[in-house]
Amino acid sequence: MVSKAAILGCLLAAASPAASQTTPREIAEIADLSGLAVSPDGNWIAYRVERPSTVTNRIDIDWYLAPTDATAPPRALGRLGTAMWNDAGSVLPGEATWMPDGKAVVVRALVDGRIGLWVSPIDGSGFHEIGPSEGEIEAFAIAADGTVISREGPPRDAIARAEEAERDTGILFDARVDLAQPLYRGASINGRPSTQRFSGDWFDRVPLLEDTPRAVVARDASGTSERPANDAERALLKPAPGPDIPESLRGILRQRGVCVAASGCPNDAERIAWRSGLADGRVLIALRAQSGQTTLHVWTPASAKFKMIAVSAGQLSSGRSDSKPCAAGEKAIFCVEAAASVSPRLVRIEASGRKKIIDSPNSFPGRDGLLVETIAWQVSGSRASGILIRPKIPGRLPLFVTYYRCNGYLRGGTGDEWPLRALAAGGIASLCIDVLPGGEIAQDRYQIGMEAVRAAIDTLDRRGTIDRSRVGMGGLSFGSEVAVWTAMHSDLLKAVSIASVQIEPTYYWYNARPGRETFARNIRQNWKLGPPDTEPAEWQALSAALNIDMITAPMLLQLPESEARQSAELMSKLATNGLGETHLFPLAPHLKVEPRQKLAAYERNLDWFRFWLKGEIDPDPAKADQYRRWRLLGPIKGEASTDRTQRSTSAISSSRK
Repeated sequence: MVSKAAILGCLLAAASPAASQTTPREIAEIADLSGLAVSPDGNWIAYRVERPSTVTNRIDIDWYLAPTDATAPPRALGRLGTAMWNDAGSVLPGEATWMPDGKAVVVRALVDGRIGLWVSPIDGSGFHEIGPSEGEIEAFAIAADGTVISREGPPRDAIARAEEAERDTGILFDARVDLAQPLYRGASINGRPSTQRFSGDWFDRVPLLEDTPRAVVARDASGTSERPANDAERALLKPAPGPDIPESLRGILRQRGVCVAASGCPNDAERIAWRSGLADGRVLIALRAQSGQTTLHVWTPASAKFKMIAVSAGQLSSGRSDSKPCAAGEKAIFCVEAAASVSPRLVRIEASGRKKIIDSPNSFPGRDGLLVETIAWQVSGSRASGILIRPKIPGRLPLFVTYYRCNGYLRGGTGDEWPLRALAAGGIASLCIDVLPGGEIAQDRYQIGMEAVRAAIDTLDRRGTIDRSRVGMGGLSFGSEVAVWTAMHSDLLKAVSIASVQIEPTYYWYNARPGRETFARNIRQNWKLGPPDTEPAEWQALSAALNIDMITAPMLLQLPESEARQSAELMSKLATNGLGETHLFPLAPHLKVEPRQKLAAYERNLDWFRFWLKGEIDPDPAKADQYRRWRLLGPIKGEASTDRTQRSTSAISSSRK
């Protein structure tokens, strides 16, 4: 049993030490919300808050209930385990389902290294587990009579034995083996070191025994009675399809200029973020604009009316992803709202459009003394846009740029690697640019990205906002590829930071082999590349490692261990030529997710760009060796230490923190 008394101390201990969200730690510990579920009687909304802690290195999960009429504040159901994430590093949203009588809510949770089902009465008396299982609970549903149906993975003990057997007998090198990742328990799955293998779909990875047939079990809510589920109960585990978009509605959307295609929408067109059906047959639709604005609409088939009921400067969804529908009650809709200047919060939206905040677990970023604005500019006839965060100080500022996606509350760009508000608080304007569509192959898209960065610099330079001689850039995944391309093919950047592997010959040979045809096909389709030994000219034109002489901006690499192995040539050449340094993060997936690793990346990136763009050094003695190394980097070696100041004063007055 997890009681409320045990929670209170945890919540107090997890409270943020400040209210400005401009330090790396504050940004790393921003809470998210997800798992929205309205009770059958319409009286309650259940949801969870995900609270990262750099002290415990956990993302703790707290569940809450709030009355749907917003007549009372939320009340805690209990702290229940820690967050789960997928193989790429994205935190999985909460899953909550109500018992048919509306007197209890069931959630899937990771507690003490096991994924199980837990139930809590609405009185908040505490969670209890519904029948411990030998394997992880992968999905669940509740039948009309209250029976709990769950699909269970292979037994944890069996997985552990399979891992040990591979270690003892040797591992066959086939298409499932990821050579870049430690082969024995080289990933963190559900809080424990575990072995992963490729699933066959690009870089998706799965645990051992993933192809084991699943057991589907039916239990009563107490967990005392258990039996195999029947076919009707098994069918409840299938995800419900979203409502169709009838042609009459498509016509209305097209008249508004909304792109209804699944992909390939023009950059300046509104698109459908998500849609869901309401109990009375109407359809709720969220539209996203290029500016990041979301509008909620209700489509009534009987009258063919399409009515807007709410608007937000950012996302309205059921979690951090903008593609997950809000939760609908009889008299209101409940959404997680997040925008560039709005940290995640739960809001209630009435049919009239009136919005009320139900829960706001983070401090209000408007107190941080920063200016946040959406800006737009032209790039070869296309309209680009981004979010600019800067301090309220006069004069031209250094500029940091990241390129890819800028949805929701801006923390660190795609992957959350660069503490944008901390950079701005330190006197460096920070610009997040949304990716522009176009380009038949990746190299064309890199060029489009570089031109978007160049045009943004030109625009901000004409405004008198930035000093174009002091521009840095960082990126993850596609954003990192654009950053490296820009460093290779322009003189725009004074410093660079990337967080993921690049397309290099080493990367190719780590992955191209029989059974990995999907990889080879994607490389051919997206980059027009084949084997490096048969197409050396094409690789020479793309590879940063093969063009190290084209890079003059010092480069910081903060890579997952598995991706670093595929970047060996680039890392070694940068180090050998005094052009950069690399830091490796064991067990980290593509997106760093552990709070301490996130904090370390934030702090090092902040120091890096303050050093190269402002000449500032953190006087902390523990960082002396860091700056000794950095002084030796760059195209002109041995720069005198006196050329860099010991200033560490923030551009924001301490009275605003």
